[in-house]
Amino acid sequence: MRIPRSQTRLSRNGVVSALVCGLCAAGCAMADAGERMPAKEATIQKAAGPIVMDGKLDEQAWQAAEKLPIAVIHNKNGKTLETPAGFARLTWDGTNVYVAFEVTDDDVRAAGSGRDDVSLDVTNDLVEVFLDVNNDDHNFFEFHVNPLNGFTDLFILRPAKDTPLYQRLPPYKIMFMREYNVPEYQTAIQIQGTVNDNQKDTGWTVEIRLPYTSLMLPNGQKKPKAGDVWRIQLVIQNGGSANRYVNWSPTYDNWYHHSIETWGRIRFAE
Repeated sequence: MRIPRSQTRLSRNGVVSALVCGLCAAGCAMADAGERMPAKEATIQKAAGPIVMDGKLDEQAWQAAEKLPIAVIHNKNGKTLETPAGFARLTWDGTNVYVAFEVTDDDVRAAGSGRDDVSLDVTNDLVEVFLDVNNDDHNFFEFHVNPLNGFTDLFILRPAKDTPLYQRLPPYKIMFMREYNVPEYQTAIQIQGTVNDNQKDTGWTVEIRLPYTSLMLPNGQKKPKAGDVWRIQLVIQNGGSANRYVNWSPTYDNWYHHSIETWGRIRFAE
């Protein structure tokens, strides 16, 4: 299936019905035995100018943003790819936080192009953003975007350990709010190749715009300020790779990416 090289989606007040979602490739390095990598940290700069949501990272704001390598293999062994699966960038302004991915992929594949329609099946490609804006471990967002510009969002609760609800939850002690919806968001993609055919591709790029008004910031706070810290995990899923999931920050957990304490920290700066 061939799609246009540029595609953009803007949604307001959608209804969410989201489902949750080996072998080391040649050239991966492992942390020293008994030594665990610390959670990643990064400073994100305020955008130096407007961002056009077109899937292209050619604005000054993106060029100035730090490129965060997505290179930690998702397992308990602390292995890291020598060549990252891609890079992420983050920036912010007075009303939004922005996340971008540059994914390296020689066979781009995806299923699901609608709201809450991103397929997590093993053959499909997507990026994932896990975001704890309160920096408190107790609730967070999970966003998926795929090369067809499909978008899925989820809100997840993690009750305090001394509460009855925590004791009654399944082993992983988190609760998925499947009918939650982000009131407003915007995504855009660029494909360096085609989707779902046998032609040789080089990768794909995605931009995500998340307004602060959609992120339920605490205590009446409408937006972050310089010095604030959020927790975040950035993930690339390459369905055709032996290393299906690759993260920014290490997880040391085989159960997907929901170990909040291992997520990276981003600090807002002017």
